[in-house]
Amino acid sequence: MIREADLVSYLPPFLAEYKEINIALTAENPEFVLVWEAADRALKNEFIATADEYGISRFEKILDILPSRDDTLESRRSRVQSRWLTKLPYTWRMLLQKLMVLCGENNFSITKQFDFYRIDLEVQLELFGQVEELERIIGSILPCNMIVNPKNKIPCNANGVVYAAGGVCSVEMFFIPNDFNEVISIDGKNVVGSGVVFSEFIEVK
Repeated sequence: MIREADLVSYLPPFLAEYKEINIALTAENPEFVLVWEAADRALKNEFIATADEYGISRFEKILDILPSRDDTLESRRSRVQSRWLTKLPYTWRMLLQKLMVLCGENNFSITKQFDFYRIDLEVQLELFGQVEELERIIGSILPCNMIVNPKNKIPCNANGVVYAAGGVCSVEMFFIPNDFNEVISIDGKNVVGSGVVFSEFIEVK
């Protein structure tokens, strides 16, 4: 939390009455605001969850991570958190912990079928680079003889009404020659209606 600097408030009352001292300390208030901002930034950069781009870049340098140009701060933060919590030996609890860090506590489901050497994993990863990080976790923790069936499902719930309209124009041309007389009467109604029902299922792998 950045403090509001007010140096005059630290003076004894009899000194605060002097105009020269009051103005001098008031002029120094912005400098102390900069000091508090720098101290607050240094404190936040000590933790992955609150670090800014400079702080995340320091963590990435420690972990030998090269971010992509398409990475956002949140995707870089997610990758750093996933790799920071790594320790041997790799256990089932460690795998669940890393999945909770990467996906969130309630954004994945995992089914173990150890008798068939198979694991079914369903996640909801939306940030750039999270799928690649999941592949790295699976490749580094799970045994090579274990079959993993991962699915990434991103729910897209859309509410509302979409109106679609269309029109049809019908034109008839009659050529009436001069060599005979012919009477043509046109009577009636031409009503055209249309409806559109559209649904789309997108599976992103």
